Amino acid sequence: MSETTLLRALKVVDEISRHPEGLGFSAIRIFLGNPSPTTVNKILKELLGMDVLQKTSGKTYVLGTRAYFWGKAAARSNDPMRVVRAHMRGLHEEFQASVNLFTCSQGSLFCLESFVAPHSPSMWSAGQSLALSLPVVGSVFFHDPVQLRDEGFLQQELAAHREEISLDDVKNMIREALQTRIQDDGGLFYPGMRRFAVPIREQERTVLVLGLGVLEARLNRSEIRDRIVSGMVEARESIEQRFNHQYPEKD
Repeated sequence: MSETTLLRALKVVDEISRHPEGLGFSAIRIFLGNPSPTTVNKILKELLGMDVLQKTSGKTYVLGTRAYFWGKAAARSNDPMRVVRAHMRGLHEEFQASVNLFTCSQGSLFCLESFVAPHSPSMWSAGQSLALSLPVVGSVFFHDPVQLRDEGFLQQELAAHREEISLDDVKNMIREALQTRIQDDGGLFYPGMRRFAVPIREQERTVLVLGLGVLEARLNRSEIRDRIVSGMVEARESIEQRFNHQYPEKD
């Protein structure tokens, strides 16, 4: 089945968007499968007339001003942080939980966004920074995995927090978190509070951590752990898809 002119035009715009320096007539024709020069000229003329494409002094075709404004309009409704906030609000409202977004810079955690539940006084306000340490929710994903296998380091961190925390319990939590990419602290670090976290990766590097805190009494009573885990994994996948959005590789 032959392609329609509209489909060919859209494919031309998409292909040119991959080449900031633009594409010449011959390259565009080859890309389209060598249709007649008349067909290619017709497509380019229409796109030029609508300012979707522009022709440079070097006789290549680049994206025009209309494509720029389309991109601006799409960004307003689809920027990554808008997606992050939507997921945070959804988790906050569904589970009546506090939800925070962390990043790490020069050894300190920074809380970038915060939806705080009234019954979770130990969550952090947006904009607050704190020294990076093991008990901080989500910090597992910012640490070097090699460091997290160092028992001396772990014992030092625990001594600074609460000495009665079991080292074996912490090691098991870390192992599961690194394997599953979701941290459930099991209520180890803050009495009465259960904390969950997922890392947000961009190009295989953890750039953000999404954390959720809920009262253990409520968690046990309503049996919502699996729903929380499912919701946070779904949020992680959706956010990472937006952060790592790229054109599919060509064969």
